[in-house]
Amino acid sequence: MPHRPCPILLGLAAAIGLGLPAAAQQAPDSPRICGGDPQWLGGEGQDIATSPDPLSTPAQVSGGQALFAFRVGADSQALRVEASAEDGDPAISLLTEDGDLIAENDDTPVSLNSALETTVGPGVYCVALRSVSNDAMAATVQVSRPEQAPLLTEGPGDAGIDRIAACTADTPAEALAPGGTLDQRLDQGAVTATLDGTQTGYYRFTLAQPAPVTLRASSPELDPVLRLYDGQGGLLAENDDADGLNSRLDFAAPLAAGDYCVAVAALSAQPGALTVSAEKLDVEAFLRNAYRKGELSPPADGSYPVQALDLSQTRQTVVLHDGATQWLGFDLDQPTVVIVGAYGGLGGADPKLVLFAASGGVMAENDDAGGSTDARLGPVLLEPGRYHLGVVDVGRNDGSTGPIRPIGLTFDRFLRAE
Repeated sequence: MPHRPCPILLGLAAAIGLGLPAAAQQAPDSPRICGGDPQWLGGEGQDIATSPDPLSTPAQVSGGQALFAFRVGADSQALRVEASAEDGDPAISLLTEDGDLIAENDDTPVSLNSALETTVGPGVYCVALRSVSNDAMAATVQVSRPEQAPLLTEGPGDAGIDRIAACTADTPAEALAPGGTLDQRLDQGAVTATLDGTQTGYYRFTLAQPAPVTLRASSPELDPVLRLYDGQGGLLAENDDADGLNSRLDFAAPLAAGDYCVAVAALSAQPGALTVSAEKLDVEAFLRNAYRKGELSPPADGSYPVQALDLSQTRQTVVLHDGATQWLGFDLDQPTVVIVGAYGGLGGADPKLVLFAASGGVMAENDDAGGSTDARLGPVLLEPGRYHLGVVDVGRNDGSTGPIRPIGLTFDRFLRAE
């Protein structure tokens, strides 16, 4: 599509301003939290560790994402993060102050609402809320401690997460690393255990020294859910569908020395093999996998392949997708409204687009626009700077590779007329 300058900067943006993410509308010198300009849950600087009530707010999303910040003052704080919408499909992500992804969820086992539980240290965090359909959506976002009332009161379904009771000191469990501590065993390689998908498995381990650890639950045919508890039965983290239908928990910051319990179950109880494994986390391998899956933006230092893109010259292109996220990088020297389309249905691809700023914060993302499997990102207003666009093939975003699938990309940009 030919370049179309506007007589007033963002005349287009003014007409569509309700569809622009707040993170994309701030001035270049504004303070950025979690890659944007979030609303504070419960008031600026509110600390969930000391708040007598959950931190909750109504939210409106229309394209892009909305950001909500909160503070944690405790050395270690268990969190419950939830989003509820009466008419819509909310998805949530928990981000660090620098915009790094901690955890995300789309759909509880029994509804289109979203919920996740994890434990974090002191600092500022954000909840990023988006509408999966990219339509306008009214929702409620809440952050709470486990002992506080949850936002969602959904009844249990036939889901693995509902069949996993807390692993307390009295829970029968097998040793994940028999005859030693897990950190000692991991020096020799990964440890694994297997169970049948009709069962719920509990596996204890001890760390004599703090260690960076990756825990996995995988199956060629089932959908496993993974939880990690401390020695007293407190939930530390959980995951479903990190690698396709498989589950993974990564602890790049070393897990503290102590006793732990891993619990795993299939989302739907049925015969089949489940494998639980633990391995020493390789930070470089973890980051490369995150780049490969489109979860984090790769660095701009050339250590990971990013195709250069000149938006002033390129109106359309094609990427030959092999299953790994394809990255394109571009620079802007003035405020610009950008629209990107991705089309792959005829070639068997299901494209998703995710746009990162140089800070690592997510500026916008989209999957399945207009009721199709194609994607349309924007209109989004971007300030001058460096950006990375990730092109994901959703059906192969589990680390697998296969035949090349072409995905066509179109780019539209709108500038101030001189």
